[in-house]
Amino acid sequence: MSLEITYRILTKSTRPEAIEILARGIASGDAETINQCCRVLAMRDCRRSHELLIASWPHHSDAIMAAIQGCESGFCETVTELLGNELAMDQQPTSDGELSAAGQQRLRTLTSITTVLSIRTAMPAMISAAWKHRSHVVRQCYVDAVVSLCQVWGKQARRHYAGVRPDSTTERLRGEVSSQLFETVKNFQTHRCEDLIDAFLFLSSWDDPALRSSFDDDHPCRTLMIRRLRSSHHHSVLELLAGYIRRRSIPSSVLALMMQRTDAMYCETLLHTISPEPTTATFGNLKEYGLPDCLRGGVALLQTIGSDRDAALAHAYANAMQHDPETIAVLLEILQRHSGETSADVQTRAAVAISLARCDIPDVNYWLLAFESQRIDEWLSDDTAITPSNSRSLEDRAAEVCMRLVQSVHSPDANIAKLSLRLLRELNINNTLTLFPELSSDQRLRIGRVLMQIDPETLDTVRDGLRHAVMRRRLEAIEFAQTLGLVDLMIEPFTVIVKNDHQSVRLAAAAAMGAAVSEASAELLRELSASPHGSLRETAIEALHRRGITV
Repeated sequence: MSLEITYRILTKSTRPEAIEILARGIASGDAETINQCCRVLAMRDCRRSHELLIASWPHHSDAIMAAIQGCESGFCETVTELLGNELAMDQQPTSDGELSAAGQQRLRTLTSITTVLSIRTAMPAMISAAWKHRSHVVRQCYVDAVVSLCQVWGKQARRHYAGVRPDSTTERLRGEVSSQLFETVKNFQTHRCEDLIDAFLFLSSWDDPALRSSFDDDHPCRTLMIRRLRSSHHHSVLELLAGYIRRRSIPSSVLALMMQRTDAMYCETLLHTISPEPTTATFGNLKEYGLPDCLRGGVALLQTIGSDRDAALAHAYANAMQHDPETIAVLLEILQRHSGETSADVQTRAAVAISLARCDIPDVNYWLLAFESQRIDEWLSDDTAITPSNSRSLEDRAAEVCMRLVQSVHSPDANIAKLSLRLLRELNINNTLTLFPELSSDQRLRIGRVLMQIDPETLDTVRDGLRHAVMRRRLEAIEFAQTLGLVDLMIEPFTVIVKNDHQSVRLAAAAAMGAAVSEASAELLRELSASPHGSLRETAIEALHRRGITV
């Protein structure tokens, strides 16, 4: 109780001895005493108290930080004033051209406090000293402090794209500091300090007049800006460059960099910027300018990025490459990676659904390309999930897209199933039936097996084809039924054909029944084996022999 009263008295006292007592308390080594003395010094509104806290910062920064909460303004004003004094005094350097050890320590303490407390009002003086002061130690100390402050401040300024608007007064000060840094960049040939270019970029936001003017074709700083945007791997620079994907107006030189950088850090930053819920401007830029190079790679790229970026990647592909069927493979691979029920999985599946709806429907020629691949055979005989192929052949890649969609048609998610059927719309019995005579037996079999899974009208269409008025369509239907082993299901129209149709159609139907297994088809062949027409009789006998039946 008595100590509390003592501290209360020391808070109010104007006698010089009060500072000495508090200084001894800080030097006591007792943690509780140090904390209480720091608290009292922070509450005292006098320069000497603040100077004692500053001198104690290297050893008791945590205690001082806690003590000044709520009363930082006076302390920060003293720090700013002392920094100005240091620069104004222009202390005599030591014989080697640098500050004394005591001067260096004092400078490091002041810049450390400025950085930790983000004392932005001190930045104009520090920026000036960072490239004008004659001491290398002083310049580097101020450069480090300026870079650190710009990094934090710029990140806060750029958050407005996420809906967080900065304070107008703070933004006005940032604009002034940005302009000063830009003038420093213009003097690069004098100081040759690339850290100050970085500081300018760290602090910048996309609407800043200084940043916009730096990209003008005739501006002397344009080359410097482009070089740093191309080579820097600092998150703030990557965030600035990637952020242009959300802008309605992009300088041409920046657009080229944004589209051409391929490093992994930039890829991660770009996907974070695109986000699971892209803006209208982002959609428009992806559609107009295409897919950035760092996002190319299709399904293989998914193995190199975190699953939390999948929704953004889905939107990027669907808007930039909606015409490319490989986008479908990417989307369905993402869908396979998110089969769980977490909120992230649900959000990603929703993004995939939106993206699938944006994709163009591949034409039948693309699907015919897919059926040239032998990989379809193994997928058709195995119901397990389709794993990405390392093959770069167009046929294998098309086959992968096709079979992923076929599997998705049977997805428990009705919306995904519906969207998959939509993308397979051109792969149907009506489009493929007319192409059957031109295809190999393997292609026919693959197409038929797929159609039986995705087109419920396949059997009805084949039956209708067997009854079609045009002979060519009847022949196509016979070939289709034979390829898929559907003859036994079509015995009624086959009976009509072999008894009443044109001779060439009757011969094709008789030959097709050689691959059937039912007794009804065998009985029909026995009947034909007694036909007065020699060619039909021989075809029927040959078909029976293929089935192991003797006449």
